[in-house]
Amino acid sequence: MAEVVQRHLEDMLSEFEQAKNIGMFTEAEIKKIVRTRRRHEYKIIRRTKEKECYLDYIKYETHLLKLVQLRREKLKLGRIYKKDEIDLAIKRRVERLFRSVCHRFKNDINLWLTFIEFLKKQHDYSTASSTFTNALHTHGNKYWLWIMAAKFELETMVSPSSARSLFQRALRLMPQEKKLWLEYFKFELLYVELIQKRQKVLDRTKQETQDDNEDDAILQGKIVEIVFVNAQSAIESDPVFICSFVKILNEFSKLSFVERLIDQIYSVLKEKYSSNALAQSLLAQRPLINERKMIDEAAKKDQDVSFMIAILEQQARENYEEQLKNSIVDTNELWNLYLEFCVQRLRQASDTNKIQHISTCDRVFSSASEQISLTAERYLEWVSIVDHNRAKVVMQKATDTYPSDASLWNKRLSLSIEESTDSKAVKKEFSRACQSPDVKKSPLIWNTVIEYAEEHDKKWTEVLYEQSQFESFDLSVTLQLKSKYLQWVNQTKSIKEVRELFDKLSVRIPASLPFYMDYVKIEQSSSNPDNKRVKTAFEQAITYFGKTSADLWLTYLDYLKQRQSLDFITISRIHSRALHTLESDELTRFNTECALKNLA
Repeated sequence: MAEVVQRHLEDMLSEFEQAKNIGMFTEAEIKKIVRTRRRHEYKIIRRTKEKECYLDYIKYETHLLKLVQLRREKLKLGRIYKKDEIDLAIKRRVERLFRSVCHRFKNDINLWLTFIEFLKKQHDYSTASSTFTNALHTHGNKYWLWIMAAKFELETMVSPSSARSLFQRALRLMPQEKKLWLEYFKFELLYVELIQKRQKVLDRTKQETQDDNEDDAILQGKIVEIVFVNAQSAIESDPVFICSFVKILNEFSKLSFVERLIDQIYSVLKEKYSSNALAQSLLAQRPLINERKMIDEAAKKDQDVSFMIAILEQQARENYEEQLKNSIVDTNELWNLYLEFCVQRLRQASDTNKIQHISTCDRVFSSASEQISLTAERYLEWVSIVDHNRAKVVMQKATDTYPSDASLWNKRLSLSIEESTDSKAVKKEFSRACQSPDVKKSPLIWNTVIEYAEEHDKKWTEVLYEQSQFESFDLSVTLQLKSKYLQWVNQTKSIKEVRELFDKLSVRIPASLPFYMDYVKIEQSSSNPDNKRVKTAFEQAITYFGKTSADLWLTYLDYLKQRQSLDFITISRIHSRALHTLESDELTRFNTECALKNLA
């Protein structure tokens, strides 16, 4: 082991001598570098290899390389003077370390990526290319790594043939990976652009270029077309995937064959997916396919295209309505896609067009509700768009359609609360809602009505709380409002009534840990706290939650420590009970917290 380290250090002698001779490092600095490298060398030749040891060594060497470059600038040594002897020696050492750690821990993709990034920064692109290849031997199932490698070959190595080869190999391995097909499609379009730019550089005449285009399959987009055909053959029944190609083509609108290929893609959607609602929705939205491009170009020229976009939106809506009349697809699904389109356009609308979009959305929702059965979520979406008066009408229709849906009744109740000056109307609406057992069992609607009652009607509030604890058909309502009831009584009545309520509710199921903890806090904060009652509350809580709540035991111990600081026997007894009661995960957390608080 020592011989190997010594040999590696001896190999560095030339590097040290050159650095010292040109004044880059002092003798003391070189000795420090030697000591640090010796320590790292011993770590990496241990029998049990650790990834962190390699990474620490690499980090040290890369920082040293940066220091060398800074010293070069400071001493004005020039960029190439003694570079082979010093800079490249460090760089080769880092590469050797990266190769070793990547070989030993080949399954860690981050190591490969870090190595490649280092090589890029050092402008060692040929080595980076081969490293991509080595990484793909182990991580060939990661499609994004193939894409990254292909982009590197195209953009950095300027080797379209290598990039194409990588894409094709990846697609043979993962023919169902959509992102690979889309990136390969985009690559072939970029390649066509590259050829056209080369022709311009060659200063060929326009006629020569046109003649070549008639014969050249690449410039006519034949290869691009083949990629699309193969992609839709590999991944069938996915109209969204097919439309993704249109979005890419719009980025290359200057190419002569793009419009033809877009028409071909939409023809495929129309013919092959005539019974698919999503495909028909995408066809309806075709007028807006260039919207982003129109907005960007208008922004450059400081023009307003809102009127043109409004016309295109109207065309899209007409397309939807025409399809709904004549289409053979599932109209329920198509209506929902139409509604999604309208809501999306409303969200994107400017303030000046907002009112018009709201009116359009309301009309489409109304038409849809007559043709299909809208879901509860759709009704809530509809209500969120329209004004208050219209919302009341919509919610009445929604609750008539879904009389047992708590979320709809809760919204209807909220609308009533917004406009009511007295509680009579709200009580009436709540009474209607509770005619459905499912709604009456919903904590959502109870919380809404109690929050209103607490502000407007104290007597009704108490009635509601009593009903929630003694008349509710569902324990979830009782459980959620138990603690809330206790806090309300504490805010509005005396400590005596709080204690009476606690005694009454503590014996009723379901048990609530917040209920017990809130009572303890209320009792402790009162002017004359009853410590016996506090202990009783803790013991009752432990009966239900002693196995599953470390916080309960910790709070109990804190209380005892504050109230009986010298009664170590009682504290020790409670601590021992906690150790024997808590389940594994909570027990571990309990011990940790106790150690931190010095309670153990």
